[in-house]
Amino acid sequence: MNTSFDKFFIGFDNYLQNPLFPQQAPEYPRYNLEKVDDGYTIQMAVPGWKKEQVVISMHKQILSIKGEKKEVAGDRTWIHKGISGKSFEKHLKLDDGLEVDSAVMEDGMLTIKIKYSAATRPTSIPIG
Repeated sequence: MNTSFDKFFIGFDNYLQNPLFPQQAPEYPRYNLEKVDDGYTIQMAVPGWKKEQVVISMHKQILSIKGEKKEVAGDRTWIHKGISGKSFEKHLKLDDGLEVDSAVMEDGMLTIKIKYSAATRPTSIPIG
């Protein structure tokens, strides 16, 4: 059900469906975007990456996630290398009122929780 009242509580939704912001992001790394009660959760698959190799930053409502690996020359001779280790950079435009709450990397999955700030969080007003 989509009413005009629902439009007041939109986060990423406008940007994901807006033709002015086409999905031209590279496929790597793959990620999920989930809407939760108080904001959104981003899950990004980064197998083989260490948290020291990933940088998350926010500037003017643009969330940037950047990973950079430097190949170390060694004695390895790869027969097949199917796990990508190439550098990446993702940019996601956040709606006003959203802020990064936390970021955790565990078992090859980077999870970023984005929530509405206290000042912009939808609240219920009791009628007295």
